[in-house]
Amino acid sequence: MQADWVLTAAPLVGLAIDCVAQIAIAHLAKRASFSITVGAACGLAATIGLVAFSQASGTSGVGILILDILTYVALAFGYWVFLNLNLTSVRIRLIREMLHRPSGISREELLRRYSAEEFLRRRLERLQQGSRQFSYTDGRWYLRKRSLLFAALTLNALRALIIPKQADP
Repeated sequence: MQADWVLTAAPLVGLAIDCVAQIAIAHLAKRASFSITVGAACGLAATIGLVAFSQASGTSGVGILILDILTYVALAFGYWVFLNLNLTSVRIRLIREMLHRPSGISREELLRRYSAEEFLRRRLERLQQGSRQFSYTDGRWYLRKRSLLFAALTLNALRALIIPKQADP
């Protein structure tokens, strides 16, 4: 019975080890892409090790090993996607714009659409009109709701923990 729980938990333990290893390596090596790869490998090794340990204590089956590995890979992929969300969103937006323009898009147009000023203008507009988090009075921006500040501080702390500033993107 105990072996069944180990087999069930193996992919989750692997994901936890993936996350911890990735965070530790990102802080030590200061290389995000390297830390993601090594973290995933550590999690996979842990998953396989737990399944092997469990099978040594009575349960056997290649099918269980394959299922646990596939489950771990799916979880690790989700974690990888989470780490790359900010880069992926801009990339997808660019691809969609190019898809709708068979004649192509000029570099100047891309720089105009994706400039820092344009991103800031759009974000401020959404925060002012959509969520009413900010207000604009007499040429100055003001924070209207503290919930956004709490969310920003929480995300910054998580970001600093997972991928330090010195690490490559």
